[in-house]
This record gives sequence, structure tokens and C-alpha cells, in this order.
Amino acid sequence: MPPLQGRPPGDPITTIDEDLSLERMRSFLQEKFGFPDFRGGQERVLTALGQNDVLAVMPTGSGKSMCYVLPALITSRTLVVSPLIALMQDQVESLTAAGVPAAFINSTLSREEQNKNYRDFIYGRVNLLYVAPERFTNQMFVDGLRKAGIRLLAIDEAHCMSQWGHDFRPDYLRLGAVRERLGSPRTLALTGTADPKVQADITRNLGLNDTATTVVTSVDRPNLQFRVVTISWADEGVEWLLNYLRGKQGATGIVYARTRQSVDDMVNVLADAGLSVAGYHAGMLSEERARVQRLFMRDEISIVVATNAFGMGVDKPDVRFVVHMNMPGRIEAYYQEAGRAGRDGEPAQCVLLFHPDDESSQQWFIDRAHPSDETVRSIWFQMISGTDAATNLGNVAGQDGYASAFNALRNSGLIGENRALVSQNPAAAIDTESIRAHQRHAEERLMRMVGYAKSFECRRKLILNYFGEEAPERCGACDNCLKSPAAATTSASPRAMGSPSGSLQRPLQGVPSSPGGLSEKELYALLAQWRLDRARTDGVAAYAVCSPKALREIAFIQPQDSDTLAGIWGFGAARVDRYGADILAIVNARRQ
Repeated sequence: MPPLQGRPPGDPITTIDEDLSLERMRSFLQEKFGFPDFRGGQERVLTALGQNDVLAVMPTGSGKSMCYVLPALITSRTLVVSPLIALMQDQVESLTAAGVPAAFINSTLSREEQNKNYRDFIYGRVNLLYVAPERFTNQMFVDGLRKAGIRLLAIDEAHCMSQWGHDFRPDYLRLGAVRERLGSPRTLALTGTADPKVQADITRNLGLNDTATTVVTSVDRPNLQFRVVTISWADEGVEWLLNYLRGKQGATGIVYARTRQSVDDMVNVLADAGLSVAGYHAGMLSEERARVQRLFMRDEISIVVATNAFGMGVDKPDVRFVVHMNMPGRIEAYYQEAGRAGRDGEPAQCVLLFHPDDESSQQWFIDRAHPSDETVRSIWFQMISGTDAATNLGNVAGQDGYASAFNALRNSGLIGENRALVSQNPAAAIDTESIRAHQRHAEERLMRMVGYAKSFECRRKLILNYFGEEAPERCGACDNCLKSPAAATTSASPRAMGSPSGSLQRPLQGVPSSPGGLSEKELYALLAQWRLDRARTDGVAAYAVCSPKALREIAFIQPQDSDTLAGIWGFGAARVDRYGADILAIVNARRQ
């Protein structure tokens, strides 16, 4: 980045001192986004953020991003650290559609575009800037941000900085030092799941002081229906999946498979069956992975078959099902991946296919992710000899194994900030107890995952108990509850398939979960086609235009003017201005 010449005039602050009242942010929520009130833990987080740094543990689909977007509308200059390129672009598109000035900087942009977005942020022309953690290796970039004054630092997927988390990323470890270089601005760390060990790692690694507030909300997702299908051989799982998808009639979904080859094979099977499908895994070129994700986000394909590389950054609200062809190694990972379904609060299904060999397969992954002392020493030799071990992972330890070894070397005082080597001694003492402790931790988590797959208890209860929450004996919606005699009385419970726990969403005033009468269905189809066409024209994800939930409400209410349209869920002023004329024309033409 080019150096910043001076500080933007009249803009000297680095902390939040504007009026972050809940009423002011509630007003933005209604005007900009068309949502009537906060939901889940949003109000708790925003209240705490007005006074302290905050660690927020909120489940997928609970609206974590609003916890920094709303303050950014007041304070401006909010820096968001996000791990994935596609996620940045999707979120910026969605915010822009709602009239919120936002930008991102990553490798998909030209140098000129990066410089423009940087200066727009520095000089207050955009409220939010999304960047990846590796961007902070550029000292000039960090210095410019510090001179400008960051008002709020938001760190998404904060569990990535913990070795106890399920997606540890060494790049995240530099964020504590970066925060300090930025002047220790008010900080909001966000994650979907984090047990006390992970929470402690996050606050310690970020250097948050003892007054930081931790807000932990319920992980419950009542709109998700959980099911486990036990299979005896792989082909049985494929046959089950084909039958399952035939009944979905083009619904949007994700199918997780264990290996790259199984992803490719499954894509061929589903494509031959006439399904709209594409694959996604780490063996593909980054450009191809980005293309597949964009097709999925824009509703140009219905199904993605993927390894767990397709995880963070999938922010599509209307995913109706997630199927795991193999059991993940821990409930945290399963729940995060399954939680890609139903982010709009509508009913969605999460199905796990379980084979008895899944346990031994996951144990192999655990062994591979926790290298022996000899392997760690080999990685150290490569580092001090000038060979980057990361380029030889297949011969050394694998990506996860390298991350574990890196953390052990860092804990041993041999690696400092920005991966700098503190020693050149090949016989330096290396403490690998952290690797062994983490391996024991992973094996215990695997046993809990196997227990979930084999259990006859309520699936939701098992998940909530795992995360330390109390739960009723039966949810009335999972496969085990539906098999029980009590299912008839509990399955109709609003809790079983309702909106996210604790959310304060306006009821759709009798609007059905799917279009009802024949005029209504035809109008919904016209609106859905318009949404898809407009998204393609604008080059954005379909949900950035509006949600299927909003389309159903429009088809049901059939608004005749902009004022009525402004009362639709999710329609703030910017969406009414941008799309209102088109929508009203479709509604009025249909009525004539």
C-alpha cells in the first residue's frame, strides 16, 4: 500500500466514543436492513461493546455480523478480519445492496483497486474494510491504518487462533501483535462455537484485558432437524443420497464427503442423475473454487459436493439441507458444517450417514494431525536450513500436522512474530507436550462424536449438552424423537422447528412457509425468477438482492406502493430504492 500522507483532518480518535445507544442502532437496523428488532445475543453484545472489548460466542445464523456492522454505521472506520476471500466479497455485496459503504482488500483485486479501497477506508468514504490476516505482514499497510485511527477491530472466526479450536490457523496468531500496533482499538472477537479453553486462548492471544466481556449465547438452532442414517457400505450411502435428493426438487443443499476423490466421484454420479451440482475441494485451483462458490451463492447450481474445505465463508441463508456422507471427527466441526443449513431461520435438514469404519478413519486423521517428536524435529531442521516446511507438507506432516508442529515450536520460544526464527540451533529444546495434550483432547472429542452417531437419545439434547446447555429430553423433531411414542405430542411444538432461539423477529402475520394459492404460487415464481435475473445482472449473490422469505411475504401481501413494500421483512430503504420499482411492476402486472 502507498504510505498515508498525514492523518485525515479532524479525525484523531482510535476508540469508540460516539453515541452507541441501542436505540440508535435499532433505528439503523430497521431503516437500513428492514429488521424490526435485535435477535439472539445481538443486544447483549452491542450493549457490552459500548463499554468494553467483547468476545462473542454466537451460533451460525444468529446475526453475528450485525454486531460490528451497526456500530460501524455510527463510528465508521471498522476493520474486519475475515479468513476467506469469497466471504468478504459476499458480505460486501450484501452490505452494499443495503446501502452500507463497505469494501475489501484481497488478492482478487488489482493493485489499483486495492489502493482505492484502502484510501476510501482511510478517509472515511467507506465504513467497513474486510481483510485477511496475512495482509498484516505489510508493515506500511498497518502503519497507515494506525495513523488513520481504527475505531473498531472485528475478528471473525476467532476460534482460528486457538490450538484447541477445530480450525486452528497460525496466521491468526499474529493478530494480538497487530492489534497492539494499531493502538489497541476497541475489539470484537466473534466465533460460532468456543468452549472455555478456546475462549481463554482467544482473549489471551489477542491481549484483551481483564475487563473484556464474554457473551455466550445458546447454540440451539431449533429450525434444524437432525438425523443419522447407518449404512453398511459406501454404495448404500450413494443410493440413499440419490433417493433423498430426488425428493428435494431443486432445493439448495451441501453434501460433505471425506476425500477429494470421493467428491469428484459423487459429482459425476449426481450430474449423471440430472442434478444441478458442482464439486469443491482443496485440490482445485483457487479460481475454480471461487467460481463454484459464486455459482452456488447466485443460485446457478443447487448442490455443492465438498470436503470440509467448503466451510467458513459459506454465508448462504437459504440452504435447505446438509448431508454428511462420512462422520466428522468432533461435534464442533459437525455442528458448524451442518449449521450452514437454515441460516434464514426456516426449517432445514441435517443428515449424517454413519459407517462403522468412520471411527478408525477419523483416528487416522488425528494421528496425522499430531506429528511425532521426530517429525517436529524434522520440520525444525527444514526451517533453520532455509527450507519452508509448508512447501513439503506431503513429505513431512500434512497441513494439520504442520500447524501443530508450528504451535509447539512457537510455544517453545523458537518462532516469533511473523514466523521469524528466534534460534538457529538444530538441537534446540522443543516442548511437544502441547501436541500430545491436543491429541488426547481430539481423541476424547472423537468418542463424543461416535456417541452422537450411535445414540438413541434426542439428537438436539446431545448437542446442547455437549456445549454445556440444558435441554428437554425430547425436541420432537430429530429422527430419534420422531421414532418415540411421545413424538406425536412434541413434534408440533414451536420450539421444534421454529425460528432461532431467542430471536426477536416480526411474525409474518400469517404468511405461510411456502406459497399457498395458485395466484400466489405463480407470483412467487415470477418474483424468484426476477431475483435470479437481477442477481446475475448485478453480479451478486441472489440473497444479496433479497431473501426467499421476503419474496414469500411479497407474494402473500402483494404490496401496491413503496410504503407497503418498506414494511416487508428485510426491506430497508436502500432495497426499496434499488428494487422497489421492479417488484411493484411485477406485482401490479400480475394483478391485472
